Amino acid sequence: MNSKDKGNIGEAFFLANMLQNECIVSKPFGDNARYDFIVDYNHKLFKFQVKYCDYKTENNSILCPCSSSTNHTTNKKLKSYKNDVDYMAFFLKEYNEIIIIPIEEIQDQQSITLRKTRTNNHQEKGVHYIEDYSLISFLKRENENII
Repeated sequence: MNSKDKGNIGEAFFLANMLQNECIVSKPFGDNARYDFIVDYNHKLFKFQVKYCDYKTENNSILCPCSSSTNHTTNKKLKSYKNDVDYMAFFLKEYNEIIIIPIEEIQDQQSITLRKTRTNNHQEKGVHYIEDYSLISFLKRENENII
């Protein structure tokens, strides 16, 4: 499957999940925006970049890209989404789910590794667990922010 098809699948899955959770979703016209969607939830607007993730690491973690790339023959350039989006949404093909991470947690990282299971050595620092970033967690966090 090519990268365009993967991106379309991730975006379609994100859109369906947001609509099922009573969010209003807008898509910018054209390909020039640095975000894929604007989500209106509880009368607040959030910019989202959606990425498709299907690369498993040796320890069964999922590696997700956090930057955009341009490739002009031999000059591949990566650019962070910091200051351009509020959240990164990742479609995890392995688990058929969307997770949402605030851009403040990603900053300038080119990728992020997400785990379904705890580490064998009980390390917690710098470890990102899928369960902590579910769509339901995002909705709950944003509900708490309006109170």
